[in-house]
Amino acid sequence: MKNLKKLLALLFTAAMILSLGATAFAQSAPLDPADADNASITIKNPAKGETYKLFKLFDATVSEDGKKIAYQGTIPESLKSFFEPINGEDAENPSEYVQLKEDVDEAALFAALEVWAGSATEMISAESNGDPSIVFSGLPYGYYVVTTSHKDSTTGKAAITVDSTQPNAEIYDKNETKIVNEGKWADGTSYSIGDTIPYTASFITTNYFGSGKDAKIISKYVIEDTLPEFLSDVAISQILIGGEKWADAPDAFDENNQIIIPWVDENGSSLYANGVKIVVIYTAKLTSLVNVNAANKNTISITPLDENDKPYSDPFSASFEITTYAAALKKTDGEESLAGAKFAANGLIVEETADGIYTVVSFDPASEELGTEMATDENGMLYIVGLARKATLTVTETVAPDGYNLLTAPVELAPQVLEKEVYKESGIRYYDADGNLVAEESSTTTSKEVEKNLSELDAAALEVINQAGAQLPSTGGMGTTLFYAIGTILVLGAGVILVAKKRVLAE
Repeated sequence: MKNLKKLLALLFTAAMILSLGATAFAQSAPLDPADADNASITIKNPAKGETYKLFKLFDATVSEDGKKIAYQGTIPESLKSFFEPINGEDAENPSEYVQLKEDVDEAALFAALEVWAGSATEMISAESNGDPSIVFSGLPYGYYVVTTSHKDSTTGKAAITVDSTQPNAEIYDKNETKIVNEGKWADGTSYSIGDTIPYTASFITTNYFGSGKDAKIISKYVIEDTLPEFLSDVAISQILIGGEKWADAPDAFDENNQIIIPWVDENGSSLYANGVKIVVIYTAKLTSLVNVNAANKNTISITPLDENDKPYSDPFSASFEITTYAAALKKTDGEESLAGAKFAANGLIVEETADGIYTVVSFDPASEELGTEMATDENGMLYIVGLARKATLTVTETVAPDGYNLLTAPVELAPQVLEKEVYKESGIRYYDADGNLVAEESSTTTSKEVEKNLSELDAAALEVINQAGAQLPSTGGMGTTLFYAIGTILVLGAGVILVAKKRVLAE
């Protein structure tokens, strides 16, 4: 009997840990009607929303001296290859006492007990309401198999005895659902400055941190985004918990770039089912404080807190990178560069950074209206900084260089991708810990001296060619002058005749 108890306990404590102790804020689940033995089994750290079921495999009795426990009952047909009557079994003297056979394969026994519990009739069950424990009371003494409906691979099961020597037993559910940051996504990885980026971040949660007796209930989750300076106008669209909208969701991250989600009520009971998913959907606008032709990273994390608001662990984090690029246009006559041309692109609003260099403010690819006018520099170059990788500009020439014809049709301009970062101006740049460009120096920034290198785009620039203009001759050549002279003579002649006629009439 000792071997049976020891083996079963060993098998099942892989998923649950057995212990004795007091119960507080317990969910009550009494057997009706209660048995005279009035034993109890307490499930500690139950997962909210999970159902716990008790199956009695054998009765349990204790010897008069209280030193031995005997197990009685009928061996289920599916378990006869593992158990046998203690005194043998024959028609005249069947035994009520059972024991485990020698050299039983533990894994096979565990699998058989799972199958048995799946078809056996439960004695009592309860779905956890989130309280720190469930107390099954009014039980008869016996050897019980306990199962749960955990949805993950660490399905909780246990086997335990309650008898006169241990009438009140406890089981600690390990609750091994892992905290997982499933990552952070936008609809794409490259954007133009001024674009609104839609982010979605999701997290798989757990109600407890640690396992067994050391498991502690999680009271809050803190979700934090680094929100570097290349993101602005951050707004939370919605937060889903277990597929349902969180009614108390804020409109924005707080001053610490955090969202704090309470996870227990005033009694310390879990508010949500174990393993539910948190989904945070929010937007942010891409600003000009962005590295060009290089990664711009922000990181989102989730941290569980205990009842004293102390973190149980380092944050579980994931990062996402955004890129933006530059486009260059070269104005020539086919051989030489031309200065003095002006262009505008459909839906493109820009601000001038320097001669011939423009930073995107916004770009609407669906617009058919011309945006800001832009002029080429003295070398015929025009640079537009801050475009999404797949952006295509429809560019119209609004002013041609002196002595050249205006283009009769728009041209299409796309960004050029280089192997190095692009700097639109020289000077000292400041970076945060993730390598993102920031506006000012601080104790946490690093600095780098850079030289303007937009000319690196020249070789890949779109060449736009203008043809030289000319003064066309008047239609008709000298014949036109002759017509002018004849017309003048006729007019004068008519005038002379008119005067002469008046004189004749006067006489």
